[in-house]
Amino acid sequence: MKRYIYLTILLATTVLLTMGRDVPRVFLNPGHGGHDSNDRPTPFYLWTVGDTVTYYESDSNLATAQGLKKNLEDKGYEVRITREGNTSDDDLDLYEVVALAANSGADLFLSVHSNATGTPARLNYTLSLYRGWNGEPAVEGSDSIARAMKKHLQANTTTVWTHSPKDWGDWSFYKNWGYKTGLGVLRYNKLPGMLCEGSFFDYVPERCRKLNDDFCRLEGWNQSLAIDEYFGRAKKGKTGVVAGLVRHQCERTDTTYKAFDKDLLQPANRLTVTLLDKRGRTVGQYRIDNLNNGFFWFPNLQPGQYQVVVQGRESEPKPVTVRANQSTYCNFEIPAP
Repeated sequence: MKRYIYLTILLATTVLLTMGRDVPRVFLNPGHGGHDSNDRPTPFYLWTVGDTVTYYESDSNLATAQGLKKNLEDKGYEVRITREGNTSDDDLDLYEVVALAANSGADLFLSVHSNATGTPARLNYTLSLYRGWNGEPAVEGSDSIARAMKKHLQANTTTVWTHSPKDWGDWSFYKNWGYKTGLGVLRYNKLPGMLCEGSFFDYVPERCRKLNDDFCRLEGWNQSLAIDEYFGRAKKGKTGVVAGLVRHQCERTDTTYKAFDKDLLQPANRLTVTLLDKRGRTVGQYRIDNLNNGFFWFPNLQPGQYQVVVQGRESEPKPVTVRANQSTYCNFEIPAP
């Protein structure tokens, strides 16, 4: 009953709010919902916590989509989302998602997910999927948003990418599923749109990052830049973000997990990162969590010159330039603790 009341309210609210409006409308579907078996729960031992923790894709999908929703609304979009909570009742059937999208008056559909190989292979890249063959979308424009999404997500240097990003038609990507079968959430969807696998959560360093809701919100911010590009609204945004990772100049402690490139270094935990304006005044501080990811970020910044400082460590402040509607990255490698 709760599900159908929610669906009725969402549809009615959509009709009322979209009448007489001339702004882009985006429909978001944070994949999965509820900590159920289809959520692919992934428990692992996290030494910084001293216990086993469980990553749920539904959690990071929701954090990403909620961040994206706020960013888009701040930039003047109308946004509808299939869930704001994370219970089993929030996990709508795919036909319900498609029906809501079809009746939303939206100009674009985006299903937010994370990926996994399900094998011992460890990969990390962005996969943007649209309905159709490669280069031949079933709905015009779907390949354009997929390309923009691929570009803006893979530009993120607060992660380590092991492979080049991909934008594929789902009929080409899942060719063993049968002729024109493809992804269920796209199968009957008539809107331009795509399913975004932002990164691979079974790559453990990335999983640790995705335990941090702010890292997920950064993904949502970068998705908003792709949507701005698709609609030709890149100049509408007035603020930017600074994000980065702090790593120690020593090997990771959790050496049982496969890691690549800079992820071979130990992420910092429980350090404070400070953002200074050009006059040296503190405009923001971020306390790195203890989830072994080293991530920090400063959103909603006015364009201009800043400096980033890792407190209590022998590291030089780094100058950064914030530009409107762009992401600025600033990573540190500091002495071993």
